[in-house]
Order: sequence, then C-alpha cells, then structure tokens
Amino acid sequence: MALLAGLLGLGGAAQANGFYFKPVTAGSPLLTELRVGVTTAAVELNESVLFLPGQVDLRLSNITAEAIFGGVDLDVFDIPGDLRPVLGASLSVNGTDSWAWAGVNYHVSMLEPLFFEFTLGGVVHNGYLDNPPAGRDAYGCRALIYASGGFGVKLSDSMTASLTLDHGSHARLCGTQNPGFNALSFKLGYIF
Repeated sequence: MALLAGLLGLGGAAQANGFYFKPVTAGSPLLTELRVGVTTAAVELNESVLFLPGQVDLRLSNITAEAIFGGVDLDVFDIPGDLRPVLGASLSVNGTDSWAWAGVNYHVSMLEPLFFEFTLGGVVHNGYLDNPPAGRDAYGCRALIYASGGFGVKLSDSMTASLTLDHGSHARLCGTQNPGFNALSFKLGYIF
C-alpha cells in the first residue's frame, strides 16, 4: 500500500510553512487535496443581488467528490493565490441529475485559516437536453460551462471545510432556453 501511495504521489504531510497550496515540484505529490461532501441541487439564484442564492432547498440531492492537484503559486508574480487543476463529480442520490467537471481552481488564503476559491471549467451531465418531465430542467447541451465560488476554513494542517455555490450553463450557445443548474455544496477535505 505504501508503494502505491508513493507511486501516486500521495505520501508526505501537508506543508507546515503557512502555505495552504503545494506547487508541483520533484518529489511532491501530484494530488494535493481530496474533498468529499454533500450537495443540494435545488438552488434558485437571486440575479438582482450578485447571483447570491435566493431560495435553497436543503434536502440532500447529491454526494460530491473533488480532487485538487498541485499547480502554479501566483505569489511569485506578486499576485495573491494559486491556480490548481481540479476534477470533480456530483452523483445524484435521488434519481435526478449527476455531473462531472474539470477546471482551474483559483485559491486565495485570506486571513489564516480562512480561504476563498473560484473555479472555471467545463461540466458534463446526465440530465435532460430537451422536453423534460414536470419538475426537471432541460439543459440544451450535454457539455456546459462550469463555474463555482466559495469559501472555507483550514481546520488543521491536513483538514479543510468549504461551502461552494456551483453553476453550470451553456450561456445560450445551445438555444434560447438556458436554465442551467445551481447547487450548494459542503465539503470536507484532506490535504496530502
């Protein structure tokens, strides 16, 4: 098992130098954090108030997992934060829509231990493309633009907790109807 962890770059403890982010260097792990959590996909955005959630149905709809990899430390360019590749999936527990995404995560440690994140990328889903039954949305395209924003807290050198608002949309590239999806996720993370 230790050999497998070493080959995958999962060995080693989190850096204790005050930096949350670990850039990829020789001998450093490729996977820097793994997050698992719960999601409610019934979020209506209040577009007149900077797209903040208007109505939220807190019933669990999905189980979510996210893998964050080492990337670029922007501090070397006098820009606060880090850019990190991310892969994730949100699997429905009630027979509705599931989705998987890939993107680039911008992570900024604000006031230790607090942090802010924004992710931009692409997402694929198994929802309806057109003619959905009552209570479901039609997304128009199988692949959508993905964006998420959130904040969190570093609980220890190896644990995080975060709350994110996730959004998928085709930006009217697949027709005039564009309900998109909005989800609110709470995740616990383990830093390698």
